[in-house]
Amino acid sequence: MKVLFMAWEIYDDSGMIPEFSKYCTGGGLVIKNICEYVGRVCESYLFIGKCKMPEMDLGNIHLVGTDREEEVQDTGLSVQEKHLQTMTAAFEKALKKIRPDIVNIHGLGVLAKQCIEVCIAKGIPYVYTEHLYIGMNQKIPGYEKHIEWEKQLFRIPDLRVIAVGSGMKRKIIQDFPEIPEKNVSVILNGTNFIAQKLQSDLSKKFDLHEKKVLLCVGSILDRKNQMQIANAFRLLSRDIQEKIKILFCGADAIEGALQNRISELGLQDKLIYAGSLSNREMKEYYSIADGLIVPSIAEGLSIAMLETMAYGLPIIMFSDLECADDLKDEKVICFAEDRSDQGLADAIVEWDQRNWDRDYIIQYSKYFSMERMAADYINFYKQSINSLEENE
Repeated sequence: MKVLFMAWEIYDDSGMIPEFSKYCTGGGLVIKNICEYVGRVCESYLFIGKCKMPEMDLGNIHLVGTDREEEVQDTGLSVQEKHLQTMTAAFEKALKKIRPDIVNIHGLGVLAKQCIEVCIAKGIPYVYTEHLYIGMNQKIPGYEKHIEWEKQLFRIPDLRVIAVGSGMKRKIIQDFPEIPEKNVSVILNGTNFIAQKLQSDLSKKFDLHEKKVLLCVGSILDRKNQMQIANAFRLLSRDIQEKIKILFCGADAIEGALQNRISELGLQDKLIYAGSLSNREMKEYYSIADGLIVPSIAEGLSIAMLETMAYGLPIIMFSDLECADDLKDEKVICFAEDRSDQGLADAIVEWDQRNWDRDYIIQYSKYFSMERMAADYINFYKQSINSLEENE
């Protein structure tokens, strides 16, 4: 079976694609891993839209060459529109050359929508994987364009979708009731992450002696809602505040606003911004942590959650998060039952008071492997192709 993947970008730490080796996102990492692990069983081709790429093999992925594609010459178009039209034409040529059995498009954007429309026009089986769904009822600064893209893409007639969480599927169908429920499947994310207990000087650096440590992992931005942690922490009793430190790990995209709020509340010795960290550095932080706190407004089944569980660490999150239905195990997750600051503070207290079985959480995490995820994708592809053949 030949599978053609299409994505705007990926994350690759092999050094073979310098353009995609600097900034690691959970979505970019999981997309590349899906292509790789599916490629261990099937023929896996990857079309990248952000920039022209030379043809090459990247592990078990055949990267589609687009570097020889001539630019659209229409002088009335913006540079961005020229690029989109050029890459759409390159995608059509890739379809003709590769003749895939199915196309799997990952991630939102204008080019993703155009590639889906090309597949529909040519009668080629396709599915769109949604990694982050904001929805029609959310107003998150910086995501206005994202929501507009969602409106355009999810109104494509008879759209076929893979959601990375059951809650995400439910939100999509609520927002777009014209999409039949059978057209939206759920495949939970996986990771090839290996937990390693690493020694470091972090305990001394952050004065963590006899403290419980919560990590908050991910870029500092409005969607991930780290500011609410500061507002909730101030509601904790002094005794609990003295027992806990929270370390924020990720690139700052809101220009120091979180750090400023922490300083305003006088909590800078308890809530600490650790900065953007490498994969190895993150393992040092997981090694000294006691849990993860996820205050996000919208979130797929994040890689940080899967990595945390691999270390046997529990997770604090809101009960209405998209992945909550898929992680409903009270031995692994501590839910904040409402979105208030007090609700989040109460969840922190509950996490602190409960005894967590790390071995149980590690065993639980083993379901979320890349091998299982790739097998789920391959089974989905086979069923989709067989179903279409039966209907012809």
